[in-house]
Amino acid sequence: MASELHVVIVSADGASSTARFDDVVALMARLERAWSRFLTDSDVSHLNGAGGRPVTVDPSTVTLVAAMVEAWHLTGGRFDPAVLPALLEAGYRASIDDSRLVTILPSGAFVVGGYDEPVHAALGDIEIDARTHTIMLPAGLAVDPGGIGKGLAADLAVAQLLSSGAAGALVSVGGDMVMGGTPPPGIENAWTVAVEHPIDPAATVCTLALKSGGVATSSTRSRRWTQHGEVRHHVIDPERAAPSTTDLASVTVVAAAGWLAEVHATAALVAGSRGALRYLDQHGLSGVIVHDDATVSATPDLDLSRGAAVMEGSPA
Repeated sequence: MASELHVVIVSADGASSTARFDDVVALMARLERAWSRFLTDSDVSHLNGAGGRPVTVDPSTVTLVAAMVEAWHLTGGRFDPAVLPALLEAGYRASIDDSRLVTILPSGAFVVGGYDEPVHAALGDIEIDARTHTIMLPAGLAVDPGGIGKGLAADLAVAQLLSSGAAGALVSVGGDMVMGGTPPPGIENAWTVAVEHPIDPAATVCTLALKSGGVATSSTRSRRWTQHGEVRHHVIDPERAAPSTTDLASVTVVAAAGWLAEVHATAALVAGSRGALRYLDQHGLSGVIVHDDATVSATPDLDLSRGAAVMEGSPA
């Protein structure tokens, strides 16, 4: 997933943490094979190239696409994994890990930046049959797991660790963190997460402490490249079908799950300084916002005056 993987396992049953870690790595490899838009034989590539025909997929891909559809509805379309054509047009075609791996969509199946068609297929038009593990993307629709894939992968990994008997677990995939169960010894009653400053990586915006749930950051300062002499980034504004012109550097959100934190962080980032806090309030979320001028804002429940924000209980 072109990301670093960090795993913290708290064992209380004497079982080998090494074996459990290896199981997480195996899970990530399986999800990568199914979800990567850069692998021609992945479920996602098959779906994007099916031209409206149903495709039988791995059960995890059913979970992924169902989460995409729910995220699209929850955010009012501010998070839209169907902006893949616009992302390709902006220059993000090759994997940052291996430039030989390039996303290819079937010619004629989409219009690059194709939001100018009178009728455009949307996430709500996807048909999912969970019983047969079959998904049909309407012709003209192409999806990119992107951030939601990282958050969901962390969710699945923590669930696997806890179900295997681990007392507690934290999994971070590219900075999207999910945690549950008992924190490591020496940490009193809560998992702690340091929020990195997007403009000054050596600095920490604050430290969050929470019982369980997901924490994700969406930023315009990562995954950047130059196209035609202009700096581009991977956060696409669905309304413009182009890289967002938001005046925010990053938004960090705490939610009940990693994939939820990721999609809401992206939606709030696209909303910009005038709309981000209002968006988080409307969805009952806690979050930290870093503006382009390096100033920091936060939802009222997070007091950052001492550099730390403790959440009572678990995120809603």
